[in-house]
Amino acid sequence: MPAYLIVNYQVDNPDLYGEYMAASAPALGVGENCEVVAFDTASEVMEGDTAGHQTVVLKFDTKEKAKEVWASEAYRAVVGKRLEATSRHFAVLVDGFG
Repeated sequence: MPAYLIVNYQVDNPDLYGEYMAASAPALGVGENCEVVAFDTASEVMEGDTAGHQTVVLKFDTKEKAKEVWASEAYRAVVGKRLEATSRHFAVLVDGFG
């Protein structure tokens, strides 16, 4: 069953975030391990509170694959740049429809 990783945040340091972006696609294995299905720098709140204005949605084959990639040494080596460059962030992993 496919799984979607939804990450939302506010970019506070665009230069450092740019470094993260350059390194994160290879670390996550975009195109091999996952697919970027949404990337929006101006997410709109329809209800409730949100962390930030940028949202990224990645599609993985399974939740297990998403967790494996998220915990990988390659991604752990670059995620600190995103965490330092952003604030008000959250990440959720959800099942898709099989």
